[in-house]
Amino acid sequence: MIKKLSTILFVLTLFKISFAQGNPTIQNIINDVNLDSLMFTIEELTGEVSTIINGSPYTITSRHKYSDGNAKAAVYLKQRLDSYGLTAFYQNFGSLGINVLAEKTGTDFPNQKVIICGHYDSMPSGNTAPGADDNGSGTTAVIEAARVLQNYSFPYTVVFALWDEEEQGLVGAEHYSDVAFAAGDSIIGVVNMDMIAWDQNDDGVVRVHTRDINESNAIADKMVEMNSVHSIGLNPIIEDPGTGASDHAAFWSNNYSAILLIEDDVSDFNNYYHSVNDLMIHFNQPYFKKCAQLGIATTLALAMNLNIVIEHTPFASVDYSSDMILSANISSGLSIGTGSSGPRLFYRTDNGSGFTAFMEVEGISTDNIGTYNFTIPAQQLGTKVQYYIAAQDSASTLVATMPAGGSGFNPAGNIAPPNAYQFYVAPIDLVFDDDASNTSNWQATGNWNTTTSKYVSGPSSFTDSPIGNYSNSQTVTFTTASFLTMDDAIGSVLKFQTQWDIESNWDYGQIQISTNGTNWTPLEGIHTQAGTGSFQPTGEPVYDGAQLTWVEEEIDLTPYIGQQIKLRFMLKSDGSVTRDGWYVDDISVENYGIVPVELTSFTFQTNDNSVILNWETATELNNQGFEVYRSSDNENWQMISYVEGKGTTSNPNSYSIADEPNQYGQLYYRLKQLDFDGTFKIYGPIEVEFTGSIDYALEQNYPNPFNPTTKISFSIPKEENVKIIVSNSLGQQVAELLNGKLEAGRHELNFNAGNYSSGVYFYQIQAGEYTEVRKMMLLK
Repeated sequence: MIKKLSTILFVLTLFKISFAQGNPTIQNIINDVNLDSLMFTIEELTGEVSTIINGSPYTITSRHKYSDGNAKAAVYLKQRLDSYGLTAFYQNFGSLGINVLAEKTGTDFPNQKVIICGHYDSMPSGNTAPGADDNGSGTTAVIEAARVLQNYSFPYTVVFALWDEEEQGLVGAEHYSDVAFAAGDSIIGVVNMDMIAWDQNDDGVVRVHTRDINESNAIADKMVEMNSVHSIGLNPIIEDPGTGASDHAAFWSNNYSAILLIEDDVSDFNNYYHSVNDLMIHFNQPYFKKCAQLGIATTLALAMNLNIVIEHTPFASVDYSSDMILSANISSGLSIGTGSSGPRLFYRTDNGSGFTAFMEVEGISTDNIGTYNFTIPAQQLGTKVQYYIAAQDSASTLVATMPAGGSGFNPAGNIAPPNAYQFYVAPIDLVFDDDASNTSNWQATGNWNTTTSKYVSGPSSFTDSPIGNYSNSQTVTFTTASFLTMDDAIGSVLKFQTQWDIESNWDYGQIQISTNGTNWTPLEGIHTQAGTGSFQPTGEPVYDGAQLTWVEEEIDLTPYIGQQIKLRFMLKSDGSVTRDGWYVDDISVENYGIVPVELTSFTFQTNDNSVILNWETATELNNQGFEVYRSSDNENWQMISYVEGKGTTSNPNSYSIADEPNQYGQLYYRLKQLDFDGTFKIYGPIEVEFTGSIDYALEQNYPNPFNPTTKISFSIPKEENVKIIVSNSLGQQVAELLNGKLEAGRHELNFNAGNYSSGVYFYQIQAGEYTEVRKMMLLK
C-alpha cells in the first residue's frame, strides 16, 4: 500500500442485513479456502523458500519495481494462475511495468466484469523487500481465489488482477482502468485487497474503504453483509470517504465501483510496514484466512448476480396536474417477488402542512426484461412529492431500495430509506437560465470561459481550462454577475449538466452560494462527495476524480427562498498533478411557485346531448375567471365558454358548465385560469368518451368576417348524402363545397374565397330533409 500524508475522516456506517442466511454456493467455496495453501504461496512469494520459475529454481527476495525479482514474480504469478485452468496474460506499461491478469468468462454477461485484485510489487527499494503483508497477503488471496473458483462458472466474468507499481502511485491499476474506460468496458465492481494479514491485538477489525462513487457504497455494504451471513468472524468498519492510497482509487477516477479491504491501519498499524522485516512470521494466520474468505465471498456475491439492481431515472418536476407514470428496471440473478411481494413505489405528499405518511403503489411489469411502471395519482398544483422504489426476491431473503437504505419485506421496502427522490407539481418559474453560449451572465477569474470541445447544447459549454489542463496552485472562480432574486415559492432547485476530470483526493471543485457576495457556503448535490481532509476541506461537498460523460446535477436551493443569492463554480488545485478540469452547461435555477388558484377537482358527466364539466377550488387569489376549451385530438383547442371567477377567497367554490359538442367519440377538455394581471395557468386536460346523440346542425363559419379562407362545421346524426353550396347576395350559386355520402358525426371543411370579391355570401346545407342557411362576410 502506498502512503500519502493525509487526514482521513473515519465513519462507522450502520446497516441492515438483507440476507436471512448465506448463499450455499458461496459458503461451500469459502469453506474451501485453505490456510496451508495461503501460507505456501506467501512462502514462495516472499523468498522464505525457493520456487520454480520457467523451469529453474529461483528465490524471490524482492518485488520492488527496479529489482530482478519483480519481473520474476510476475512470471511466478502467471504460472500459478495458469495452473488453475486459466489463461493468464501480461499487460505491459511504462518501461518495466507488468500487470498479471486472468479471466474466467461469464456465462450470461461475458462483457461485464467483476475484478478481485491486489498489487504484488513491494517496498523498500533494494534487494531485500519481502513485502509479506504489503502486499503479499492481498496477492496470495487473489491466487487462492483462482484456486477455489477453478471448478465454477458465474453469470459475470471474473477478472483475477495482480497490479504492478502500486508503490509508485497506483501506476499499474491506473493503466488498466484507463484502458478499460477508453474501451468502454463494463466493470460491475472491484474488490481490492491490500495488507490483510496483520492483527496484532487480535480484535478482528478490518476496514472497508468506499466513497459515494457509482455503486461503491453498495459493494461495501455487501462486504459487511457477507461477513455476517457467512459467519466469517471479522469486525468490519466502513470508511466513507475512504482512502485513495491503494489500487481501488484508480477505478474511482473513472467512475467505476470499487472498494478496499485492509487491516486496521488506524488503531493497529503494521510495525514493519515498508521494511525488510515485513515477514510472514508476523501474520495473524486465522485473521489472514478470514480476510481472504471475505474478499472472495464479496467477489462471488457480485459475480453470481445475487444483488437486486434497480435502475431508475428520477422523475422531473411538472407544472400540470395528471397521473404520473414512473418506470424502473429491476434485475437480479434471484427470482423477483410477485403479487404482495412484488416491486413497489412508496410516495408521500406535502401541500403546505407537512408530509403525509408514505402511500404504496404496486409495480406493473411491462415486459420480460424487468421493466416496471408505477403510477402516482394526479396531485394538485403546489404539491411536493417524495418517493422511493423497492423490490425483493420471491423467497423474502433480499430487499433493495432506490435510494438505498430501506428494508422490510411483503411489501418490499415497507421501512423507508433515509433519503427519497423529490419533485414538485407546481408552476415553474425560471429564475436563471444560461445555455453557456457566452459569459455575459458571469464574472470569471483565471481561465474560466466558453469551450467548443465539449457541450450538451451547442455550440459551447463553460470550463475552467479551455486550453489544456488546469494549472497547479490555483483557485479560479466563475460567479454570477448579478444577484438572483428568489421569490416566494414552495421549492427551488439549481440544475446543470456537468462532467469533470480532477485529481482525486487532492484538487477539487465546489458549487458555492452567497447571500452577500462575500461569505460563501459550499452546496451538496447528487454527484458531490465529502472532502477527504487532505488538501480538500474535510467533510465538505466536492467534485473530484473523473466523470467523463455528461450527467445532470441537481442542488436544493429551497433554504434560500425569499433571499437574493449569487452562485459560483470554484476549482482549486494543489502544487502537483493537473487534469483536464471541470465542464458545465445548461445552468438553470427553477422556483416551484405557490399556486394562486388551488384546483381540487376537475371532473365530468355525460348525458344524451351534453358533457357537463365540474370543477372546484379550495382557495382563489386574484382569480378573474376560467376559459373552457375543447379538443378532439388533444392538440388543437377551441374555446367554448368563459366562467367568471371569485377574485380572492379562502372558501371552497364550485363551478359547472354544460357543453353540447355535436360530435361524439374521444374529446378533451381543459381550463385556462386567468388572473386579473393577465397571467394564466392551464389545468387538465381531462379525457371524455362521448357517446350521446347528435342532431343536425350547421355551425357559424370561423373566422367571420374572413379573408380569404374560413372553416365551416356541421353535424349529421346518421350516414347520408350531404350537399353544401355557397351563394352570393343575389342568390346565385358560386361554389359547391360538398356533394356526397358522409358518416354520422361532426365534420369540417374549408372555403377559400381567394377568387371572389368582398361582400356577403350565404352557405347552405342539404342533408336528407334537413336544410339550413347561414350568412358569412368576405372582407378583402
